[in-house]
Amino acid sequence: MSDSQRLFDLQELDHRLELLRTERAVADKRAADDPEQRALSRRVQELRASLSQLSSRLRQEELEVEELRERAASHERAIYGGSVRHPAELERYQHEIRMLRERIAAAEERELAAMEEQERLETDLRSAEAKAGARSAELERLRAEDAERRPGLEQELQEAEAERAELAAQLGPTALRLYASTAPRRTPAVVRIEGGVCSGCRLPVAHRVLEEARAGRLVTCENCERILLP
Repeated sequence: MSDSQRLFDLQELDHRLELLRTERAVADKRAADDPEQRALSRRVQELRASLSQLSSRLRQEELEVEELRERAASHERAIYGGSVRHPAELERYQHEIRMLRERIAAAEERELAAMEEQERLETDLRSAEAKAGARSAELERLRAEDAERRPGLEQELQEAEAERAELAAQLGPTALRLYASTAPRRTPAVVRIEGGVCSGCRLPVAHRVLEEARAGRLVTCENCERILLP
């Protein structure tokens, strides 16, 4: 087996190791915390707090309307009951009744707006609670799957790491240095020559380079510097 083929196999192992390590990292993060669930829980708490504040405001509006109505009714009883006889006093009472009715109308508008807002918040809260509940159930399922998967995942990681170490031991320092310097700059670092073309950059490979690759020598693409496998 040529060094280029070994490096290609090493690259495949590195890709597999990266996937396995990413899977483990995702599972570890999910076990510790879930940003989506945290955001949904925060949204539920915010909506509940908003509803509580709005309920207090609604109650205050209702009390204000009741008080204004009682004052207006008291003035009307005074007028129609005959206790107000002086024209100036009668005019004052009538003026106050008009003012009270205007305040009642304004308060009722605020109350109606608050009730509409309350209805909207209640709808949003039900939706947020449903989403939070669904995410919680999904998270429980995923964590259970992670826990079941963990032993097999750790075994796969150990086997892949051992296989990589064994393969790397078969390569000389020059080949390993070339791979280590190419991999951070080019993905993938090792590519096949397909129909005389580098499959990494899709440009033709020089005939001399192609012959050296076929002879088993370690060569790179003159254009993209990837390691070539015939």
